[in-house]
Amino acid sequence: MRIEEIDPDDDSALAAFHAHEERVVATRPYGTNWTLPELTVAVRTDDPWTSRTLLWARHDDGDVIATGLLEVPLRDNTETAWIDVATAPEHRDAVGAFFEHLKQRVRGIGRGRLESVAKWAPGDEEGPDAKILRVHGFRLGLIEAQRVLDLPPDREHLAGLAERAAPHHAAYALRTWRGPVPDEVLEDYAAMRAVMAVEAPSGDMGWEKEDFPPERVRTEEAELAAQQRTPWTTVAVAPDGTLAGHSQIIVPATDPQNAYQWDTLVLTDHRGHRLGLAMKARNLLAAADELGPRTLLHTWNAAENAPMVSVNEALGFRLAAMTGEFRCDL
Repeated sequence: MRIEEIDPDDDSALAAFHAHEERVVATRPYGTNWTLPELTVAVRTDDPWTSRTLLWARHDDGDVIATGLLEVPLRDNTETAWIDVATAPEHRDAVGAFFEHLKQRVRGIGRGRLESVAKWAPGDEEGPDAKILRVHGFRLGLIEAQRVLDLPPDREHLAGLAERAAPHHAAYALRTWRGPVPDEVLEDYAAMRAVMAVEAPSGDMGWEKEDFPPERVRTEEAELAAQQRTPWTTVAVAPDGTLAGHSQIIVPATDPQNAYQWDTLVLTDHRGHRLGLAMKARNLLAAADELGPRTLLHTWNAAENAPMVSVNEALGFRLAAMTGEFRCDL
């Protein structure tokens, strides 16, 4: 077995890496993946907040055993690193050396914890990816539920939900935009993004508040634009003019099937006004035309997050898969 770091400027290696990941993702329930153009941009973008490294394990004949995208936070959560490993089904018993390499690499940069994810179908026992992680020293820290909304959305249903929620947040205003965050709300928006990891349920993962200044928002937006991923964002504006919450949908131009419901957060002091439901419904209505021919909108949230589960079910999302967040203390 050869374990190698992939040169992000090597087009053929990137294509082979992505082809392997696509084959593995296809075995996972409702598996999702970056498209090759999106991956290419991600690994070639200089991001001051996160480093990304592509690795793979191959037989001497070039047959790929496993691939991994290693992400290392550089300005927050500096005890951790994160890896998504895609193991070929026929090689699940042959990845021990790859995991040991990953652990040594992460220890070598001074990190004490390696995190990863695994998926399985609802109602099933943990799938093969979870079993591989457990064998190699990982333990489950959080279970997230992946839900999907069949597209196109039911506009009449969404409008009705928004109308019924409106009296509960009459003191708040909703504002929606496509693309970059307007300058006048950028600072508030960045502050809200910084607390997402600690405001949402995180189980036993131990995540910290993120370093998310306005410059990071603009860096993320530039990467999304280069990936041809369009963000639609709705925020709730409190009576004092500050932001009380936000919800975001990502529409990828290079993926004809999938779109993504990213973060939805209502800050603690503003909960109880049905703002989560109102923002999600309004944002879906705003993005509906651009969602176009895509068939699925994916979202993830902690399975224990009953209020957000209720919101998603009211919108029409259905349970599709379970995602385990695993950690290995080194």
